[in-house]
Amino acid sequence: MAMPTSNRARMAGPVSAYSLLALATVVFDIDSGQRLDALYPPTCGLSESAQKSIAHLALPHSNNQDEGDTQFTVRFRQSSDKDAAFLYGFVLFRQQRDASRMRGYLQKALVLVSEKPYVDLYDRVLRVAGPLFFTAGAQVLQALYDGIYRWPTPTFGSPVVLPLAGTHITCIIPQLVDYANVDASFDLESPPSSPSDHFIIENDAFSPAGEIPGSSDEDASQDELENGIDDANEEAASLVKEGGFAMGNTTKLPSPSFGDILLSKRSQQATAFESIGLYSSFVGLENSLWFLWQLAITGESLVILSPHARTCSQATLAFASLISPLKFQGDYRPYYALYETDFDEITRRQNSSVSRPNEMTVVGTTNPFFMKALSRWPNALIFPFLSPSNTKDARSVNDGDSSECISVRLKKKVDLDTFEPSERARVLRRCSSYMTPDATVLRQLVSPREVYITQTASLEDDPYVTINNAILRKHFRKLTKRFLEPFEQYFGIWKSTGVRPHLYMSVAEFMKPFDLQSFLSSINPQKLPRQIRSMKWRSLYTAFIRSPHFEPWFTYRRARCVSHFANTMRSLRESVSPEMLLQSACGVEISREQCKQLKKEIKFALAIETKHEPVDSEQVRVIQAHLRAVKTRLKKGKNARK
Repeated sequence: MAMPTSNRARMAGPVSAYSLLALATVVFDIDSGQRLDALYPPTCGLSESAQKSIAHLALPHSNNQDEGDTQFTVRFRQSSDKDAAFLYGFVLFRQQRDASRMRGYLQKALVLVSEKPYVDLYDRVLRVAGPLFFTAGAQVLQALYDGIYRWPTPTFGSPVVLPLAGTHITCIIPQLVDYANVDASFDLESPPSSPSDHFIIENDAFSPAGEIPGSSDEDASQDELENGIDDANEEAASLVKEGGFAMGNTTKLPSPSFGDILLSKRSQQATAFESIGLYSSFVGLENSLWFLWQLAITGESLVILSPHARTCSQATLAFASLISPLKFQGDYRPYYALYETDFDEITRRQNSSVSRPNEMTVVGTTNPFFMKALSRWPNALIFPFLSPSNTKDARSVNDGDSSECISVRLKKKVDLDTFEPSERARVLRRCSSYMTPDATVLRQLVSPREVYITQTASLEDDPYVTINNAILRKHFRKLTKRFLEPFEQYFGIWKSTGVRPHLYMSVAEFMKPFDLQSFLSSINPQKLPRQIRSMKWRSLYTAFIRSPHFEPWFTYRRARCVSHFANTMRSLRESVSPEMLLQSACGVEISREQCKQLKKEIKFALAIETKHEPVDSEQVRVIQAHLRAVKTRLKKGKNARK
């Protein structure tokens, strides 16, 4: 399957309702290194730079020779332009011994390229698509893409059942907050949907050829989906029939997972990565989560190092989600490689031991060289690179001494690569900690009697892990909301102006102006979350206001306030006659000066209304009637003075 030629003009290839742009495969070639092997559709318009990024990122650097499959997420720019938009790649990487190859291993990856970060959805798609690809080869790419392209418009916030390659997957599609869309509603408390209220669509194209190996059968284990299917499977050729998939005999639709049910019972997700488990991503780091929340909300840069691509990828996304429902505005690369075109730019941003919040960057990597290249970055989270020396020292959930993360405060001139590999996770920081862990939340975490954890173990589907993920997600969501509550005074009419609302007032002129010192003076520490009130809360709020998250969020909230107020006024105008408009609340006619001001405001409202697409003719008629009444009143007053 040929790749598009380099530097060609972007073609308007179809993009699915779920923002899937393309499917790609990457292999390691002993002569040319990592290269793109196949791409579908060939007209997807991926730039040469984007194709190189996919090739570099899909085969992770690691000294680990473990065999098996690894799923992780990458984020890269659409082009080499530093202001180009980002694309997301969802990778299934396979490594297995192959004596016929010079390196002794087969290294190959399947990548789903999307314009939106639907991490949970495409993580589940890969569990089905990956084994099929490694069984049947690149011929499945078109069938997979076409099947996903036929999915209908997403239903947000509720479990959906979607057909995929002769089986079905369940997922919750998050409605992502968009600061550019002022009229959209996000983070609204909505009634929980019933787990049985699935959105079900028809099966994707198939031929009655027989059962697909690895299809969704009750007896099929999750391990079979994750570990893949033997390449020697004789039925591989029957998987794809005339652009579709052979359909399995089973017709039973899957039920939502325990985690999906918990997600569906709370308000809609407003940020991209709330499905990422905080507990499963930071096992052994539970006590450090509050400090990580501080780093995230204040715009501190962070490098996350792990021997495993999925670990650093999930941790990066989980870190970005810690401040939900606040939208994370920093740059983040869940897995990053040395050969990315903007590596020098990423290195330069924070490599002076002093944090620059306006250039906040979070980098996940498996390459220890990053500790040298980014040696003066403000903060680092390093997962264990050494296995426990014996069973007694194995890290367990309940083993506080051996599992507790090491937190080290560094001086400005100390390099991050000063420290040797360890059996324990480490947080290296150059800033003060303003947060204290919530002991009540930590006591709520559920654990089995004894669970030994390795970084390669898949913990995400265990019930106790799902419960812990839900506990921590609820806590940090609430913590962020309460942290933002003092700003509510800026999202309404400022009481001290003494202005009474009227139909044509400009609400923006009567909203409280923001000033840092007056804001800090207005805060009552006793109303803050207890993890904040006893610490340096002034420093915490000051750092947040200087972070990249504050201004976009604050501007968006103000714009929504103005928009909602304007829409309310538009509705009320239709019920107010011209005669009523010219009277005060006491029934007394308004003064001439008030009429002049009202005339200006009505003209301004009319100009705005006529620019709306489509034009609301009824609203225009009402405004024009009000304007005529005001003009008539002013004319009568002028004649009376003569």
